[in-house]
Amino acid sequence: MRILFIGHSGYGYPHTRIRCYHFAKFLSTMPNLETAVLSFKDDLAPEKTEAAMYENLRDREKLRLTFKAVRRLLRERNTVLYIQKAHFHAAAPYLLHRLGFFPDYLFDYDDYDIPLSNFFGRGALNRFFFGSDRWDEITFRLARRARGCVGASRELVSFLQTHNAKVAYIPTGVDTALFTPSPRPARHTPFTFLWNGLVWGKPILQNVMLMLRAFSWIAKELPDSRLLLVGGGAEWNRVRETISANYPGLPIELREWVEPRRMPELLAAADVGLLPMDGNDQWLRSKSPTKLFEYMAVGLPVVASAVGEVTQVLEHLESGYLARDERDFAEGLLRLARNPSLRERLGNQARELVVSHYSLPVLGENLYLFLKDIFHRELE
Repeated sequence: MRILFIGHSGYGYPHTRIRCYHFAKFLSTMPNLETAVLSFKDDLAPEKTEAAMYENLRDREKLRLTFKAVRRLLRERNTVLYIQKAHFHAAAPYLLHRLGFFPDYLFDYDDYDIPLSNFFGRGALNRFFFGSDRWDEITFRLARRARGCVGASRELVSFLQTHNAKVAYIPTGVDTALFTPSPRPARHTPFTFLWNGLVWGKPILQNVMLMLRAFSWIAKELPDSRLLLVGGGAEWNRVRETISANYPGLPIELREWVEPRRMPELLAAADVGLLPMDGNDQWLRSKSPTKLFEYMAVGLPVVASAVGEVTQVLEHLESGYLARDERDFAEGLLRLARNPSLRERLGNQARELVVSHYSLPVLGENLYLFLKDIFHRELE
């Protein structure tokens, strides 16, 4: 049996890196399975940046990539397609499925993307490829016609179960062989709070603003501390401008985005990892945040907003600090900075938890068992 993972982005973005490349790599070690990845960015548009695959990509270019994908897919035989995300890149595999070339596909959903979907701009093109020009209905159709669905959070599993009877819960997780703990001195100078990510739009920008406000409240009480933000994206300059205008003189450092292979090195220089979430809408509740699992894997204690999937992963003051609101988030920063034994305990517990529940071997095994349940004859 052959499974072809189809991703919108490239290796640089976590949803494609982990849910396509890494899942495919693990499944290739299992009996009677062959895997491959078709990344629209890496394979069909290597000249484009990751951000360009989302920002201002015109319908003409989307069509060009779609037809390149059709030609690529028509060379496949006896293949099950694994469609990761509901964006325009799903047009080629979904159309060929409707035409009978691929009887079976799986649908992997790792974000509640309906309000943020990247389909075709013209409704006529969406109707041609997907049978609808409504973003929600396209997503529902992708889920309904799939042989099975994979949700990255419990919120997404509940959403998918309203459209498909076969749904597996497979979080995003982390490669715990790559992300490992490193010795940490009792005290760094400066003491470093870290956030990393791409500020691609308003939801992430709001999260960053929450974190900036929380840090500004406690910075004077921690004179040897700093807030390190590592990222990029369409709203990155807004972050820079906000810091310059509203937080002059505070020890806030910005660095450009770090490639995935260098992330363990970055995390080794931090003392506390931060995961702010401003609000409680369906998009936030549905997140299975890659950065959380990476923090945990290196034994980094985490201060996180108590929203959605995070509350299912971490237990307050056992494997992380869960903040109920903005003031509580600031209190978490202060408490962890002043208590090295608490940081050590939370970091150790987080590492144990991520190895046992959210490492790639565990998630890959769960995905393989789901495939066996659906395709038991093909995998005997």
